[in-house]
Amino acid sequence: MKQLIPALLSALLLAPAAAWADDAPSDVKGCGLVSGALISQGQGEVMINCVGVNEEFGAQLAGILTYVLQNRLDPEVVVAKLNEIEGVPEGDAPRSLTVDQGQTIVESLLKGQPATIAIVANPAGTDSADYALAIATRLGMASWQIEDKQIRRVAPPGLGDIPGLVLVVKNDKAPPEKAVTLKKAMAAAKIFLPIISDPKMADGGALLWVGKRPSFSAATQ
Repeated sequence: MKQLIPALLSALLLAPAAAWADDAPSDVKGCGLVSGALISQGQGEVMINCVGVNEEFGAQLAGILTYVLQNRLDPEVVVAKLNEIEGVPEGDAPRSLTVDQGQTIVESLLKGQPATIAIVANPAGTDSADYALAIATRLGMASWQIEDKQIRRVAPPGLGDIPGLVLVVKNDKAPPEKAVTLKKAMAAAKIFLPIISDPKMADGGALLWVGKRPSFSAATQ
């Protein structure tokens, strides 16, 4: 299962480092450049300091910045795309679909052909099962079928540590039409659904993984 660098792009936030003092409130989150007067930096090097995030999420932010740099992405275009994605609820509030999101998903799927998809909810996620059920209900309203007529609760190998939503197919470079259709429907509802590869998947198959609620700081774990 390849690494999922884009899965947390929705958390990218850059702001001046001076905006956070040592006594900044615990709910402040963001990243900024460290002043060259405070630490020696070589030519072509900058240091970025982030507050309000845990070590795991900090590593993911570093991966996002590396992805942007190595693929020469325009930061303004990246930010514009991020504005099309809704973040997770604040605090410990469980994830859910709003009425508008649910309606958008149904209307988008009704424009295409019904399909069958597997859905697996992380058994360790506190809100994963309910969130998966909410999504499955909207799919059913669009005449889509859930494989085995149930939401599975056993994490497939390689998926247990992935938070949020991902759509697994055999080849992400040539995903089946139903995967593309679902991704577009979720995007229309401002829900980010990356597609990843698993060579063990059957040809034409698609699996929606509903992982744990993404955690950004120690306070939200």
